[in-house]
Amino acid sequence: MPDCIFCDIIAGKAPARKVHEDATTVAILDLYPVVPGHTLVLTRQHIPLLTDADPSQWTEMTMPFFKTVYAVSRKMKKALGCSHVTLLLRGRRVPHVHMHLVPSWPDRKHLLDLNLQLQDYCQPRLKPQATDAELDALAEKIKAAPVK
Repeated sequence: MPDCIFCDIIAGKAPARKVHEDATTVAILDLYPVVPGHTLVLTRQHIPLLTDADPSQWTEMTMPFFKTVYAVSRKMKKALGCSHVTLLLRGRRVPHVHMHLVPSWPDRKHLLDLNLQLQDYCQPRLKPQATDAELDALAEKIKAAPVK
């Protein structure tokens, strides 16, 4: 088994405050939350990045994963009274598929909300970084690239 804190949590070798657990997923409170209630949904199966999952695993892994993300997000909205839950699938710090569920309220700003608001403000105001021809060429390059 790889050296992975999430694998240790799933195996019961590391403490965690679980808010959901089933045959394919586990949801835990983040130890270093952006805001109270920040939750992580983990796959039980160790897969470093979502893009590392074999396509044959998608039905058995991703459908239950996103069902859990949905269910826990709904529970968070009811339990915490938040207006929405921001979903973030990043995968940089811990090499194990997981989704951050971060509750948000209109009157309470936190670092993730502020960063996303800054992006919302800046992105449409940025100078285009490429010509139409360069964008067309980039789109074609991505379309033509193999999946495997």
